Formats: sequence, C-alpha cells, structure tokens
Amino acid sequence: MKQLNFGNVTIDRVQDWYGALLPLKDFYPTFDQAILDSQRNWLEPHFLPSKGSPNEEMLHLSLHTFVVRSGKNLILVDTCVGNHKKRSAVPDWVDYSSDYIGKLAAVGVKPEEVTHVMCTHLHFDHVGWNTKLENGKWVPTFPNARYVFDKTEFEGWSNQQDNHGLDGSYADSVLPVYEAGRADLVASDFALDDTVWLEPSRGHSPGHVCINIKGQKGQALLTGDSFHHPIQVAYPEWHSAFCMDLAMSTASRRKILDKLTDKDIWMLAAHFNTPTAAHVVSNGDRRKLKV
Repeated sequence: MKQLNFGNVTIDRVQDWYGALLPLKDFYPTFDQAILDSQRNWLEPHFLPSKGSPNEEMLHLSLHTFVVRSGKNLILVDTCVGNHKKRSAVPDWVDYSSDYIGKLAAVGVKPEEVTHVMCTHLHFDHVGWNTKLENGKWVPTFPNARYVFDKTEFEGWSNQQDNHGLDGSYADSVLPVYEAGRADLVASDFALDDTVWLEPSRGHSPGHVCINIKGQKGQALLTGDSFHHPIQVAYPEWHSAFCMDLAMSTASRRKILDKLTDKDIWMLAAHFNTPTAAHVVSNGDRRKLKV
C-alpha cells in the first residue's frame, strides 16, 4: 500500500504475512460460488485469484499493521500474530517468527518511539506483537506506548479465554500489557484527539471498534475485522465463521458501508490484500471497491 498523506496525518501499512488461510466455503457459512463469480469483474486481480489459479478456492488474507503519524503521536493499529506465540488455529502461525520490528524500522518506526497501540479487537492475529518474550516473560514490545483497548472488548473476553478467536492471546498478549500498567480501557467513542477516534462496530467480537483517521486533506476508516474479504462489501450479509453475533456483525457492516459509499473516505480493512486502501462505490444495487 502506498502511504496515504492527509497533510497533517499519514498512514503506512506494514505487512507481516500474506497467504491462503482456508477454503472460502469454510470461512463463510453462506458461501455461494455463483455469487462470488458474479463479482469477479472488480475483485480480480487484487482480491481474488483468477479462475484456474492455484488455491483459487481459498481465502487469501493479509496480516498488517497500520502506522499512523499525527502530530506528536505515533500510533500502531493492530499488531498481527507476534513471534514465539503458541497458536494452534492456523498451521503457518504456530511458533510464527518474522522480522516485524525490522519491517517497522523500514518505515521509520522505533519501538520506543511508539506513543499508542490501538487494537480494533483482541483476536490473536491483532494483538501478537503487543508483547515480546524477554527472559522467559511476556513484556510490552513498545515500552513507552499506551495500549488502547475498548473496555467492553477487554472485559468481554476475560472469562472466555479459551475461545478459538483468542487461541491463548489474552494471556500472552493482552494481560501482560494490562499488568504492566500500560493499558487504557476506553469507551467505544474514545477520541485520542481531533484526528483519531473510535466508533463501535460490534458483532465480530464483544467490543469491536473501527478507527477514524482524519487529516486536513483526507480521511480514512480502519475497519478491523468487520470485513475479512472485499466480497462482503457487495454482500454484507456474508458473515465469517468467527463472528460472535451474526445479526449485529451484519448490521455493523451495513452501517460502515452507508458511511463510506460514494464518499471520499478511504476504507482500510485489516486483512485486504495489496493495494488494501480503496474507496467504496455504488455498483447497481450493490457496492464494490475502487482502488
């Protein structure tokens, strides 16, 4: 993704992983191949492999962090899987290891300079680099940062730590931050300043939020896991197998689409492949992405 420059605010993407996760029909319980094929004219080539391509039946996902610079604030949004984490849900992520810190450095980010880490929600692929393993103990990776967690999200998972969406992450990537005194548990409409603020988008998880970024020359909405694949832009009624509240997650997607459609607001989803940044535009009685 090319950097988005809004004058007084910039957004970069740091990609930590890209690959085929699992079959689309397994990820989306209401999957319909004919519906998917009907949207190929805009999904290809960025978001859907062409017919006959290897793994064309698979859901291809990106794991990335958005780096937001606004005034004195250097903000990371969602921190991927992390290194040395005992994840079992995805084979590629068992004891995963990457040069995430080096990738941050490539866009000018030093861990000690990060002022805030903001998580759209607390699933394991969004909180992994919140912590690192140091002398056998999980410690905050970004020692001077405030970690911003939606209070409902944090509390909602506290007695559900065996949930498959966490896969151990609450214990190794969330609680150590809280116990170190680095966490801020905030309301769903929390505003960091007049350029960065949250809005609720419940359903995928107990306290899922989107993050608004607004500068002098542009605006974006970071939608987290409200959408996993662009097909949901056209068919928001398609919910993932990982959504907790199906009706609420669908309602959240529709609300987001109403906000973005035919507006000069970039959509930045947590898992959309390169080029990632796109605008939502009308497409008959449906919608599509324009990159």
